[in-house]
Order: sequence, then structure tokens, then C-alpha cells
Amino acid sequence: MNNIKVKGLIILSVFIFQFSFFSCNPEAKWSIKDVEIEMTVKNISAGFVECDFATNKEAYYYVNATPVREGLDPMNQQKQFMTLELDNANMEYIKWRNVLLENGEFTIAPFASHALQYGDVEYFFTGLDPDTDYWIYAFVVNPDKMVPVGKLYLQQIHTKEESTMDIHFSYRIKGKWSYIYPLDEKGNINSHFPYLCNTIDSLDLVKEEIDDPVMYGVAWILYFFLHPDQAEVNYGVRAIANDGWSTPTEFEEGHTYYTVISGFDGIYENSTVYKFTWTGEQCRYLFYDTDPENIVNSYVIDEGDEEEENGGEGV
Repeated sequence: MNNIKVKGLIILSVFIFQFSFFSCNPEAKWSIKDVEIEMTVKNISAGFVECDFATNKEAYYYVNATPVREGLDPMNQQKQFMTLELDNANMEYIKWRNVLLENGEFTIAPFASHALQYGDVEYFFTGLDPDTDYWIYAFVVNPDKMVPVGKLYLQQIHTKEESTMDIHFSYRIKGKWSYIYPLDEKGNINSHFPYLCNTIDSLDLVKEEIDDPVMYGVAWILYFFLHPDQAEVNYGVRAIANDGWSTPTEFEEGHTYYTVISGFDGIYENSTVYKFTWTGEQCRYLFYDTDPENIVNSYVIDEGDEEEENGGEGV
């Protein structure tokens, strides 16, 4: 019995040693020696680029897309370029961290978790300008010392003039909450397609002496295409409270509303102005879709900004 206890203690001790060693030894989690990055650009659109990144060892690395700068050759100034780009990322991290601290959030992700990639990653660079040259790049980072390691991996790309994505939007209302779903041609949620949205009470349109809600929607969309730095760009599913606190609009019984949804990938694609009257429980299960076969009570902005009103039954 004593021998069994001794053997058990030895096995337990070895397990604890191995667990402690691999948990505390940085090299067991990430490496900086002889790390290679494979970068594959898969899809280039007007407002985003889809890339795959893979490493031959578990490592932390930084990725980014930046407009091509005249007179700068990153490949001939690799150390300087990587150091400056990592410094910029760290400054952005500090700004983000300070905002959280000011809001009373004291559990904050470290720089490596917040700004660096780890292992094999599918990454979308979003918010890009159409018809523009960009450098897509990556390099290994030592997260303890906050310094770049090894060489720079870089590829120059040119974004499309217009969107290459086939996206339509589904719009659902449940109580005072509204939900927007950007869907691809297979009906799957697309989480990287940029879009804009806005809901306005018809009474506010009357106050502003706007007779045509469709033209209001067109003007609203075009304004942000002319002033993209002011746009609130959305990605993936968007849930909106419509309570008058977190959003300017509050759904009220019997009021008619217009919701503008527009793709923001270079040009306004699949732009739609939905019209509906909010009646509390009766609106709980309304579901609208910009697919032409499923459009319900909506005005569709076709090419040439022609109006087309469609009717149907909610799903």
C-alpha cells in the first residue's frame, strides 16, 4: 500500500511539474525563432480584402493593411517600417485601454490578445477605400518585449472600383428591437460586408418638410459616401434597441417608420428603404428581406433611383 502511495505521489509530482513547466514556459505557448508566415490574399473587393495567414510554429504576429505611401519602400526599410507600425498599433491599444479604464472597466486584455494574431487566421481588412493601392503585410512579434522579429511579409493589392459582393439584407422586428442580417447568395450571414443603416419616424420627415422618404434615403446614403469618415459602418448582424436612449428613434404605437439599409462597399449596393407601422405585439414577428422574392412593404432603390413599391405578407 505504501509503495502504491509513493508511486502515486511520484506520478502526481511529475504531472504538476509538466503542467507548471508548459504553463509558465513562454516557448511552450509561442515562438520567435525560425517562424515563417504564409500570407494568401483570397478576395479583393472595393471596401475589404480577405486573407489567410498561417505560421509554421505557434507564434504571435501583427497584420495590417495600409495605403501605399509614395517614396517609401518597406522591403528595403523593413526594421524601421515594422517598428513604426507596431508603435502605431501600441498607441491605438493604449487609447482603447484608457477609454475602458475611464468607464470603470479594469479587466483589460493585454496587447497580444487585443492587437496580435496567433496561429492560422482568416482575416478581413475592412473600411478600405475603393480603387486604391494598399500594402497587406505581416510580421512576427515578441509579445514580451514588444518588438518585431524576423522579416516582413508584404503584398501590394489594388481595391476594386465597385463592390464584387452579392449581398441582400433581411430585416426583422421583435418588440422594440430591430435586427439586420446581411446575407450572401447562399443565405448565410456575411460578417465582413460593410453597410449603413438608419431609422426615422415619418413625423420627423414631416417636420423637416421631406415629402419623399425614398429620396431622403438616397440623400442620406450619398452623404456618407461623400463623407465616409462620418459614417457609422456596421458588419454582421446588427441589433438596434429603438428605445430613444441608446438610439435616437423610439418605436411608438401607431407611428410609421422608414429604415434605410445600404451596402457601403465602394458603391451603394442593395440599398433599400423599408416602410412599416409599429403596432407593438402585431409587429413582433415581422420579417423583411431585400431579396426581390421576399420584399414586404418596402421601397427599393433600383439603378437610376427609380421607386418600386412592393407588398406581401410577413413571415
